[in-house]
Amino acid sequence: MTNPRRRIRKLEAHLTDPSGLVPHTQVWMRYWTQELENALANDERPKKPIPLEVARAYLQACDPDGVLRKELPLC
Repeated sequence: MTNPRRRIRKLEAHLTDPSGLVPHTQVWMRYWTQELENALANDERPKKPIPLEVARAYLQACDPDGVLRKELPLC
């Protein structure tokens, strides 16, 4: 039974990112968007590197003044 558990853990490690979520899912996008907004609101560096896809989606959803004008696209 140890071998299948080890293989599952290895597979999960390949399918998730530092947040523990599967990349490019709605939950993943919501999590990283919240992390980005928290970092921007507190004017501090995020605890984990923000994925580039999230930063791009956030920038596209903002007007030139940096205010969100529409909902972020969820994967």
